[in-house]
Amino acid sequence: MKPVHGYAVIDTETTGIRTGWHHRIAEIAVVHVDPHGRTTDEWVTLVNPDRDLGPQAIHGIRAADARRAPRFGDLAGELVRRLSGRVVVAHNWAFDAMHLRAEFGRLGIDTPFESDAGLCTMRAAGRARLGSGRSLIDCCAAARLSERSWHTALDDARGAGDLLGFLLRTAPNAVATTETQLRAAQWAWPRFEPGAVRTVQRTAIGQVEPHFLARLVERMPRDGEPVADAYFAMLDDALLDRQISATEGDALVEVAHDLGLHKNEVLALHLSYLRDLAREAWADQVVTDDERKDLLTVATLLALDPGIVETILDEERDSARAPVPAPERKAGGLTLRPGDKVVLTGTMRRDRADIVAEAAAVGVRVTTSVSKQTRVLAAADPDSLSGKAKRARECGVPVVSEAAFLKALAKLEP
Repeated sequence: MKPVHGYAVIDTETTGIRTGWHHRIAEIAVVHVDPHGRTTDEWVTLVNPDRDLGPQAIHGIRAADARRAPRFGDLAGELVRRLSGRVVVAHNWAFDAMHLRAEFGRLGIDTPFESDAGLCTMRAAGRARLGSGRSLIDCCAAARLSERSWHTALDDARGAGDLLGFLLRTAPNAVATTETQLRAAQWAWPRFEPGAVRTVQRTAIGQVEPHFLARLVERMPRDGEPVADAYFAMLDDALLDRQISATEGDALVEVAHDLGLHKNEVLALHLSYLRDLAREAWADQVVTDDERKDLLTVATLLALDPGIVETILDEERDSARAPVPAPERKAGGLTLRPGDKVVLTGTMRRDRADIVAEAAAVGVRVTTSVSKQTRVLAAADPDSLSGKAKRARECGVPVVSEAAFLKALAKLEP
């Protein structure tokens, strides 16, 4: 039989509770603990679940990060390598076991991960009579262990590893290894092709991602004007909710590359776009504070100096008296009209039934599927990986934030 080298403490963050409802693993961490309770290694990665991320307010995973992560099938071999020859441990093992079985099952791989095949620190804490609640936070507090950034896979696995070490020292009988757990540690896994797995971590809180313009090449301007209608159309959709998601930034870079646009040309197009908005703001001979703030927001999003807004507004004042034809670009962003069809995706901050009722009251219809007749897809996370979001991008339907959608909805009179 294969030797058992210690413990593999595992934690998963998921898109929801039930695998039967097609919920998936969105982050996974494995912490190695030796027989004496000392941490010897740790590994963590986000997982692209190929669907919406569910309760993001709880687990805090952004779709902008998850979409760059490997899918479970890409990291299965590395995960098996880290679990093989070790007793698997988790706090509430039954939950993690259920999701691991489901993920490996989708790959056609049988697992030993039944309810009694892993050491559950939640049950062990009860056997040791820690006198706490069942949650990992309560158990660690009762054992006077360090605080963690709970609800991240790595810190939860670290916390469970600390709890395991505490129980090994103070109540070894509560964490005694069973024959079933030892057999699971020695499971004969199929062979996986060797190869390094590219892990993806969460973006640190407060870290600002580089502007998408940073990925464009700076070159001398060409002779003549670039053909930019496709870029302007993409920009219109991206700026509807007055934010540019990571997905929209990628799409803008792709369009710019397809059109052969260089960074200085794109900046010139952004300036032209801002000028069109300023002209629209002057259409009624008055620029309100809200319109001025909107122009400042757009300038910042397009990597333009916000100080240029007043200069452009002054220059475009005369255009309001003698208007020239310009593309229809509305200052203020998203505008809804009675009769519009919209679709929602993701776990919204507002109750979904309330949103549907509010929309119906002003004549906006919330439907369940995206088509080319859909006005917008309102998403809990504009970088959503859901099937609806994928369909919206295929159909050219703009994906906007929940906040922007609700703001546009509030402007309609019942």
